[in-house]
Amino acid sequence: MKRNKNIIWLLILVVSACGSLLISGCKKIPAEGSIAPDISYRNRKQYAVSGLPLNIGDFKVSTSTLPLNFEVVQLKEVSGKSVAALNQKIPVVRYKEAIVGNETPEELKLKTDTVMTPAVSINKFTGKLEILEGNKIPAGEYHFDIKVSNQSGDKILKDALVVEFKEFDVISYSSGMAKAPEIERVGDTPNQIRFEGYLNNVALTGEQIDFTKNRSGGFKGTFVNDAADGEIWKVNFPVKESDTYCTWQVKDGSGNISYVSENFNFVVGLPGSYVIRLYK
Repeated sequence: MKRNKNIIWLLILVVSACGSLLISGCKKIPAEGSIAPDISYRNRKQYAVSGLPLNIGDFKVSTSTLPLNFEVVQLKEVSGKSVAALNQKIPVVRYKEAIVGNETPEELKLKTDTVMTPAVSINKFTGKLEILEGNKIPAGEYHFDIKVSNQSGDKILKDALVVEFKEFDVISYSSGMAKAPEIERVGDTPNQIRFEGYLNNVALTGEQIDFTKNRSGGFKGTFVNDAADGEIWKVNFPVKESDTYCTWQVKDGSGNISYVSENFNFVVGLPGSYVIRLYK
């Protein structure tokens, strides 16, 4: 009788083990060439400055079988603005041969080629959006529907990336300023910036303020004139990130003059006429 009980327990264990194997065998394992259901971009919302270059888009492949291919299938601006500027072709210089470093301008020309490329395109292998310098993209929020595909099929990700474009931005400013610098676009022409300085909320003339800049950084302006409402500079756009220093002329109660400087960092993408106001 005891032997029969042992046999029964052995059969129960065998059946239990087989059941576990069957259950585990029912778990869905991604097939070769499958696209995972949780593919997406990390940090879906991104920011860009019009006119400036940027590569964005960190794609999470999850368990998808590589390689993946990417394609923008639809593009829209949230308020209904035209998206034509994103497809505008921009000349890009490509090198056909290695650059040694001592080439003459004529030799460099022979080693390069100019390719007309859309202002915004997607790298079909990495999924990164490539935004070219010199684009004319208006400020707005742009939504990208992106098709992801591999050898087994494809999947369309609605609003896979959302890119908010700004025409200008204040990157940083020193703590000695009374408040954040302000940038305002006042016209399409001429290509210039008028710097206005305020001391204790009182506007100073161009002769009472002075702007110096780090020319290697990106702000390649040319001084034009000291005006009653500020200092005027002719500017090459886009204005890339660079430290710029504003110096205020300060008078004490006895009329003695001293100078105090603060720095700020800004970018402006699209050509036009701008006013930048700084407060001390």
